[in-house]
Amino acid sequence: MIQRLVLILAAISVLGCTTVPVSTESRPDAYYSSVDLADPGGSLFSGDAAVLSDEAINTILTYEYSPPQLSRIALMPFGREAWSSWSEELSLATDEMKDGVIDKLKASPRVYDASYLPSILIPEKRTVPHLREAAARYQADLMIVYRSYCRSFDRYRVFAADKSRSFCGIEAILLDTRTGLVPFTSIASRTFDVVENDADTNFQETRLKAQLTATSQALADVSTEIVNFLARSD
Repeated sequence: MIQRLVLILAAISVLGCTTVPVSTESRPDAYYSSVDLADPGGSLFSGDAAVLSDEAINTILTYEYSPPQLSRIALMPFGREAWSSWSEELSLATDEMKDGVIDKLKASPRVYDASYLPSILIPEKRTVPHLREAAARYQADLMIVYRSYCRSFDRYRVFAADKSRSFCGIEAILLDTRTGLVPFTSIASRTFDVVENDADTNFQETRLKAQLTATSQALADVSTEIVNFLARSD
């Protein structure tokens, strides 16, 4: 389904481009020799200790993180995906997009299982402690939480098909269930220019198809970056 949508949009696209994903860099070994572990220092603001003590912050910052050798990964979208409830075609295409991400993650030798967190386990309060609890109940070593965003810029024309430019991106974090650390983040975006297709119900459907395609490609970029991050730890 996604492949068919991609072909349709490719045929009507005026422009399709991508940006290089912006991702977290791994810490160099020199980092740990550059800090004084015996002298953590402290906050200049006494009220900060109500959230985390100076000692806890120092422990977190100097912790040398390494991902598990073999992991189950849970995925969870943060927010609602507008296109998934628009039509049966777009709903099926959304499922195919998710299957593609799972296949990409499971291709990594560091991942023995990857799947979307069942909706019944998604916490009402989506804070890090609640996300950790949900991941632990699912026995997921790592959790990918991502948020998609899209902006469309339309141009309506009297004697030609309407045009729309969709800019979509994915912002993702990798959460380690055991430590609560977020050792990796990645942001990727795609842009698509499209014109209205006679097969579409209306121009909103044209716009949503473009958004889904762009989001699918951006999510694939982020997944590749996460797989590369896990591979760097070998």
